[in-house]
Amino acid sequence: MTVVDTPDPRKGPKGKVPFIDDGGVRIGDSSLIVDHLVRTRGVDPDARLDSSQRATALLVQRALEDHNAFVILYTHFIRPEGWSQMRVQFDSVPAIIRPLVVRALRRRMKKMLWLQGVLRHSDEEIVESALRDWRAVLTLLRDDPFLFGNEPTGIDAIIFGALATTLLTPIESPIRDFLRSQPAVVGYADRMLARFFPELAPAPSHEPAVPASVRVRAVPVT
Repeated sequence: MTVVDTPDPRKGPKGKVPFIDDGGVRIGDSSLIVDHLVRTRGVDPDARLDSSQRATALLVQRALEDHNAFVILYTHFIRPEGWSQMRVQFDSVPAIIRPLVVRALRRRMKKMLWLQGVLRHSDEEIVESALRDWRAVLTLLRDDPFLFGNEPTGIDAIIFGALATTLLTPIESPIRDFLRSQPAVVGYADRMLARFFPELAPAPSHEPAVPASVRVRAVPVT
């Protein structure tokens, strides 16, 4: 598998990231990507889950992908604290057109957030809505190493992906402060780092362990 960075999510089949290129076949949307890999690779990370656990996993996924993801877009690209870090993502755009491109993209982001509903709220209300999401997830992260026991499943990848964009970056927000104050969250992130990203594991999870610029990626699968 090779990770390829792209500054333009419109290159994806659905005009957004993530997407993969599997032998020339491009597939967008994380759920469709997982379904494709399960079908073509014959490995199902959720094979041991019962119907109740699968239902719980789906609801957590919806909370993080269909709400929290829009909050992250706001905190990272609209909120000043996030934009000061994320603007370097556009450094690859030629300088002569960069201001025009950046203004157009941020205008598009704001329109999307307004239509979705997040940007109709105040900063305080947006932050509180994200904290409610994470408090709900925290009630499920009990004493087990992962959400459903001693081994990770697909939902752990989704939870960690959402956590990493906030917990493990230098982008300041009350959401990051809350997550870093929760031992269960910090321990969970440490376990996921050690299991899947050992090259990052030596860095304590309460310190930034990924670049300030969270890159847009297309992932060809080989």
